[in-house]
Amino acid sequence: MKKILVLLSLGAVAGGVLLSGCSKSQTPPTPPAGTNAEATSPALAADSPANLKIKWKPGKTLGMRMELNQDIAMKTPNQADQGALEVKLAQDFNLSAIKQLDNGGWELGLEFENQTMDVSQGGHTLLSFDSAQSSAQETNPVAPMLRAMIGARLQYFTDAAGKVEKMDGLDELMKRVSAVAKPQQIGMFQQMFSEDTLKRYGSFSEALPNRMVNVGESWTMQSDIISSIGTLGMDMNYTFKDWEQHGDRRCARVEATGKISTKTASAAMVGAMVNVENGKITGDFWFDPETGMIVDVHDTQNMTLKITTRTQTLTQQLDQKVRVWLVDAQ
Repeated sequence: MKKILVLLSLGAVAGGVLLSGCSKSQTPPTPPAGTNAEATSPALAADSPANLKIKWKPGKTLGMRMELNQDIAMKTPNQADQGALEVKLAQDFNLSAIKQLDNGGWELGLEFENQTMDVSQGGHTLLSFDSAQSSAQETNPVAPMLRAMIGARLQYFTDAAGKVEKMDGLDELMKRVSAVAKPQQIGMFQQMFSEDTLKRYGSFSEALPNRMVNVGESWTMQSDIISSIGTLGMDMNYTFKDWEQHGDRRCARVEATGKISTKTASAAMVGAMVNVENGKITGDFWFDPETGMIVDVHDTQNMTLKITTRTQTLTQQLDQKVRVWLVDAQ
């Protein structure tokens, strides 16, 4: 049950990794007077506007890294507190621009390179996996399915605004997982990496207004996260705060705040009804106009999960920090 709850928590919030979602509605800022919405080389004065739109380049490959750190405090009736579960997940993946499509969108390719996962409680390791290590003596029951992701490829087809309209490669990924995992483990994998979650790896554009924005301007986005526990609603607000030197890049810093809550709950896969309460999201991301890409994302999520089974109701306080950043570009 403990492992299921860990994976349940990961699946419940994984869709918020990039501070975005599958956009339902978006309120864009009004273009600044006297500016060209198609400009691609804004001046870097403190009050200069920024063209916050992804610029893909055919043949360009971006090396990305994602690190997720999660603390889960569980309260179980009539049981002593055993301390918070600590979950650490890290992934290295490559994201490539293959070609521009006739509709103005892009065909993108993703390949998973490396992955680690560690789960501990009270200083004791419950689960550990590192794809760089030999599989010869692995006893971790989820290791085979996590290892099956390495080398797997996904293809994304976006519209002109960057929204992913289609994803290919999921069937092949599931064949790889099914070949090494038991039915229960396959269900766990689908909780952690649902189709909706995997689509977000190619959805960098969806947190952006895709136009010229003034310093201090804000825009909003409402989105849905489809998962095995039901549909979660995300209501986000973004503000272009300022220009900031971020490493060796002069970037537009965007502040994000939002709420996440259960819209419709489902017990279809996990045998428990889960409701997200008091869900809050805060963070920042840095957009480099020269690279034409979001080069760093810092995301903090705090929420309470009410998990109702046939016999009891459990409460989890989930605190999560996620960072996704550009490691190199080729």
